[in-house]
Amino acid sequence: MKSGEPSVGRTLDDSKRRRARDLIHRLRAPRLPDEASGELFDELEKLLLYPGVADLLFWRAPELSVDDVIDEALRYRPFVG
Repeated sequence: MKSGEPSVGRTLDDSKRRRARDLIHRLRAPRLPDEASGELFDELEKLLLYPGVADLLFWRAPELSVDDVIDEALRYRPFVG
C-alpha cells in the first residue's frame, strides 16, 4: 500500500455503527462509574473486533473523534501466524 492511501478494512452496518458510537459516547462521559465501564468496553471490543479499544479512546494524541475511533478499529487485522 502506498503512503497516504486509505487502508481498506472491515465495515459495520448502520445499526452496529450507531451502537458503537453510542458506546463510545457513554464511555467518554465523565460521570460514568468505573464499574459500569467494564461491560461497555467488552461490548465495544466485541463489536469492533479490536483488543484494547481503550487505547484508541483515551491514549491517542490528538484525541480521535468518535468516527475516527471506529474507522481505526475497523482497519485492525489480527496477526495470524
